[in-house]
Amino acid sequence: MRRLRTAIAGLPAAARACFLLALVNAVVWGAIVPPFQVPDETSHFAYAQYLAETGKPPPQGPGAAYSPQESYALQDLLFSQTIGDPNMRGVLTTAQNRVLQRDLSRGLSPLSEGGASPATNQPPLYYALAAVPYWISPSHQILTRLAIMRLLSALLAAGTVLAVFLFLRELLPGSPWAWTVGALMVAFQPMVDFIAAGVQGDNLLYLASAVTFLALARAYRRGLTRARAAGIGAACAVGLLTKLTFLALTPGIALAVLILGRRELATGRRRAVGLVALAAVVALVPFGVYGLLNLTAWHRGSFLAGGTVGATASTLPGGGVVTLHETLDYIWEQYLPRLPFMHRRFFAGTPLINIWLNGLVGRFGWLDYSFPGWVYTLAKVLLIPFLALALSGLLRARGAIRRLLPLLLSFGVMTLGLLVAIGYAGVRYQLSTGYPFAQARYLFPLLALYGLLGALVARGAGRRWAPVLGAGLVLLAMAHGLFAETLTISRYYG
Repeated sequence: MRRLRTAIAGLPAAARACFLLALVNAVVWGAIVPPFQVPDETSHFAYAQYLAETGKPPPQGPGAAYSPQESYALQDLLFSQTIGDPNMRGVLTTAQNRVLQRDLSRGLSPLSEGGASPATNQPPLYYALAAVPYWISPSHQILTRLAIMRLLSALLAAGTVLAVFLFLRELLPGSPWAWTVGALMVAFQPMVDFIAAGVQGDNLLYLASAVTFLALARAYRRGLTRARAAGIGAACAVGLLTKLTFLALTPGIALAVLILGRRELATGRRRAVGLVALAAVVALVPFGVYGLLNLTAWHRGSFLAGGTVGATASTLPGGGVVTLHETLDYIWEQYLPRLPFMHRRFFAGTPLINIWLNGLVGRFGWLDYSFPGWVYTLAKVLLIPFLALALSGLLRARGAIRRLLPLLLSFGVMTLGLLVAIGYAGVRYQLSTGYPFAQARYLFPLLALYGLLGALVARGAGRRWAPVLGAGLVLLAMAHGLFAETLTISRYYG
């Protein structure tokens, strides 16, 4: 505990302020978003409840994924009528609330059959953490437990913002103001806050990814030691035990660790190899133990088994197969203009704008409400000058960029791995179900780079005006987040 207090005291005051602002903001979001209205919160809560009640992850069988307690709560909250229909508000009348309170007090079972859901194929680390607030809740009533568990998500989001701040401190040591700008742009990003409002395993994934970026940057700048090698491995272990999406980052992480090890060859080949091996062992052994437990004690199949239908399988309903050509076409079209020789159109319009830019601006709930159209138009107008400023910021920092080039290359591979993984899962999901897959929040394992982009935009204004522009960016981010909060209040309570 003393070491924790010492570490906190050693943080810059601005870092502590960013953490607290992010925490308060996420808590506010958690208070205004109604129960289970964060995407997939129903499945994430069900997983956490099953683990808390049984001590093991759900077996993903054919039974019910939701407990009777959750099923009745969803029914009385008018959940199925509210999602997808922005004209529905949920429980608003006295009569509706009376029915809800009656069923909440019935003593319904909190134990489900552990059936498959979109969350059950994931590792159990986040859900094991969520079991702690589940049990320390002052009431066993499901909505009280949900509210207490949401505080964990807010804490994880604040930790992500702190990690982004420290990451920028490593990359831009001569621009302290830029650390705050980048961190606060993440703290007030409305889609980040919307996910942080709910019981959602992605919040731990975002933290693990941001800490991994930080650990790699710190080791590159200060040298790879045993403690830093173990830190990189530990961050990776947390990511791998949180969500299988983290696997997409591992080729870039492996490249970064090899680069770090190569730089240590001057201190001795044996030491350099040992440090690389230490990082790998710390990362992979816990994941291997998890896979072994899946096969033996938990009877869940391999650690890659189960999951949302069509999300990873190459075989389609009816016996069709997703071809390599379809996969490559889909991945390309998801980010870049379609080429003439591509024989199938997977997306209408321009995905770069319709999915990624507009998604980052904000699409909330279960993708059932959004900003007025002029907000997205304004974002497109601002995109070009922002990118021009970011390019200017890169040119102004070209000396530092040259020194960081090997590290930035590994970050590029991490980014590419995630983009390919989103497309790989997306084409299989879309061809299996007929529904689109991609959402902007799937990019949030790269929040450290989002913060870096904000810092570079501010630096692009030059030494004299950069802090002023940085302050303007933070104010814009705050206004963006506040607008999203008022929009959410209007959606559910207006």
